[in-house]
Amino acid sequence: MNIQVAKHINADENNRIEYLFVNFDYFDGNDLIVKLFEKEYQMISDEKVDGVFYSIIKLHKNHEEYDLIWYEDVGNYIFSAKQDKDTIVLTC
Repeated sequence: MNIQVAKHINADENNRIEYLFVNFDYFDGNDLIVKLFEKEYQMISDEKVDGVFYSIIKLHKNHEEYDLIWYEDVGNYIFSAKQDKDTIVLTC
């Protein structure tokens, strides 16, 4: 499997910069991503919020917040809630 990360500008969300996990469309894939981010980047995660066609896990590091989302039509993606230069760079 060739998993890649692609930068995406979401025009529907005020040009929010998001990073999509390409070729990583597992239903519970965001659980695996969270474990990796906790181990490799010492991030802290909130409880997973499950919806009908999506799930969201909030990640925190150094008082910054990131949303890791799995959505049925898109797969897994992450973005910085603050959307400033430093947190966007840290996301990728």
